Amino acid sequence: MHTPPHSPALWAIAFSVFVLGLRHGADPDHLAAIDNLTRNSLSVRSRLSRFVGTLFAGGHSVMVLSIAALAGLFGSHISVHRDALETAGTWVSIATLFGIGAINVRQLMAGAGATIRGVKSVALPRALRAATSPFAALPVGLLFGLGFDTSSQIAAYSLALATAGGWLAGLGIGLVFSCGMAVTDTLDSLLVYRLCTRHPLELVRATRIWIIAVTVLAFVVGGYELAQVVGWRSPLPDLAVSGLLVASLLAVFAWTFRLAASTAPQDELGARGAAP
Repeated sequence: MHTPPHSPALWAIAFSVFVLGLRHGADPDHLAAIDNLTRNSLSVRSRLSRFVGTLFAGGHSVMVLSIAALAGLFGSHISVHRDALETAGTWVSIATLFGIGAINVRQLMAGAGATIRGVKSVALPRALRAATSPFAALPVGLLFGLGFDTSSQIAAYSLALATAGGWLAGLGIGLVFSCGMAVTDTLDSLLVYRLCTRHPLELVRATRIWIIAVTVLAFVVGGYELAQVVGWRSPLPDLAVSGLLVASLLAVFAWTFRLAASTAPQDELGARGAAP
């Protein structure tokens, strides 16, 4: 039966999918890739480098929309395998999250390189990892969408929320999900841009805080997913947990952004020092 646009159920589904998109955009592997691409492109196209996250989300959305539409189209045929897909995708996600956390803990302890490290980024072609054009974020985002964890998550959401709705319902879910993802990914590149244009000493401090936050996020989400797989049931619904995680990340975004904004850029400081 067709649900009218003003239906509370429809808006509730849209809100849920949007929050899940925000949560997906906060994937530490997304943050690591966007961090790297933003830094690489800063000296080439400074203004556009601020929107590397938006471009990454655009490339990623091509796969998200394709998978969501296919899940909606063939939902009746693959819904019997939904639990298996979700479980397999969750295990891949757990391994990836703990891998990211371990890499960044080692990096923090060694005091090396003020950048977030990701697992998927290592598998990218060298040309894309070292690319200095902001537009490289489009194919990188597209390739990230090929990951089994992403594919299984999107398929599971579409099957759960667009039952018997066909490919248009699946496409709509994918679109709302992509919008949420684009918000988080864009905020990440804006934050990295702001950090990279601040005074070096403050950059090191603020960036370290950001890396710690992403590392903690990886371990928390990985631990939560692992607990769910082995049988623990959270007293809060998954949507509420996703909302709390996103809210926490946004709070760190805001705090780190404010910390960077409170310091003058290096050239501005130099100009002040030279003034009589």
